[in-house]
Amino acid sequence: MIEGDSKDYPLLTNAAERVAKLESKQPLLTAEIGVRRGLGSKLIMEYIRPIYSGLHFHIGIDPYGDLCYSHRDTMPKALTADYSNKMLREHLKDFAEMKRYKLMNMTDTQFFETYFNGVLFYEDGIEYKLNTYHLVHFDGPHMTPTVIAETVFFAQRSVVGSVFIFDDWQTYDSQLVKNVAASFGFEFITNGDRKMIMERKK
Repeated sequence: MIEGDSKDYPLLTNAAERVAKLESKQPLLTAEIGVRRGLGSKLIMEYIRPIYSGLHFHIGIDPYGDLCYSHRDTMPKALTADYSNKMLREHLKDFAEMKRYKLMNMTDTQFFETYFNGVLFYEDGIEYKLNTYHLVHFDGPHMTPTVIAETVFFAQRSVVGSVFIFDDWQTYDSQLVKNVAASFGFEFITNGDRKMIMERKK
C-alpha cells in the first residue's frame, strides 16, 4: 500500500481533476517535489488520467539517501530525516508499472540546473521535450527561501490554468510565497490545515 504523511488529500485530488479539464495542445506535465512514499504522485496520476484525453507525464523529485538539511523555518537546524535509500527502493518497486512516470533522484536545485530547458519523454516512437508544468505539488524542504525558489522556477514554466499545491504552508512565510506566485498571475484558491492551493488566472 502506497502511503502518505500529510493531510488534505481531497484538495490535491480536486486540483488534479481541475487540471485534467484543461485544453492543451501538448501533453500535460505535472510534478511533485518531495515524493517520499509516493501517495501524492499516485493520486495526481489517478485523478488526471481518467478525465484527460491526451498524454499525461508526471515527474517526482526526491534525492532520498538520508540527507541532512534544514526542513522548515520552525525547525531551522539541519536534521537527517528518514528518507532512506530503502524507501527509494520501495518507491521504485511500487511505481514500476506506472506509465509515463519518471523519478528524478536528486535535490530540487539539482533538478533546476539539469532540466532548466525541459524534460525528455519518449512515447510510441515520439520524443517529447516538455517544459510547461500544469500542476506542481510542493512537498520538499519547507524553508521560505527554498519554497520561493521552487515557486519561481515552476511559475516561469506555467500557463493559465496551472495549479500549485503547497504542503505544510503554515511552517514558512506563505504570505510571501503567495505574493511571489501572484507576480506570475497566480491567485489564492483555498487552503486546509496542511495544503494551500493557487491557480494561475492570467
